[in-house]
Amino acid sequence: MTAVDLTKAKEVIDRPNANEANRFLKLGWTLINTASGKDEQGYPITTYSLAWCGEGEPKNPSY
Repeated sequence: MTAVDLTKAKEVIDRPNANEANRFLKLGWTLINTASGKDEQGYPITTYSLAWCGEGEPKNPSY
């Protein structure tokens, strides 16, 4: 895995599910971390943190 220089990140976001995170990855965002746990009712959750380190303004998916 290639190291990411987070000092070059122009924006950092969190996404609540893999499908949404994958949309950002396809646009050139970089996955920088994941966090797993349980919500208030005990259901498992995972959050995906992504950074935009590309040229120009961050690209966002069309929903």
